[in-house]
Amino acid sequence: MKSFCQRYASFCLTALLVFLIASCAPYPRYEEKINIIVSPRKLSVHSGSEDKIHVQLLDNQGGPLFGMKVRAKSTSPAVATVTQEALTDAGGRTTFTVKGISPGTTNIIISANGYSAVVEVVFIEH
Repeated sequence: MKSFCQRYASFCLTALLVFLIASCAPYPRYEEKINIIVSPRKLSVHSGSEDKIHVQLLDNQGGPLFGMKVRAKSTSPAVATVTQEALTDAGGRTTFTVKGISPGTTNIIISANGYSAVVEVVFIEH
């Protein structure tokens, strides 16, 4: 018959093993919806000029999302380029710089954590 200490040690090791196995199990990830607010929704730029797109990320309750990576991509970089990546501040805000290259239109796609918003950019020649 095992002593109490041996049974207690065996119980603790078994409990630890169960905890480790359970903690490694693949749980579905909780995805919180992100609200992306962009301003302006439509932007006009001139050749060689720069303008700003202001972005704010909010959670479901309207609270700001701090430290989130936000990406921006121009669908036509020949028309306008954009800063590619930024992090949100304590207010959930960040800013992207758009630079006009040549005549035409493009969309700037702002994305964060699988959610996106679109800003239309129209190049206006001087």
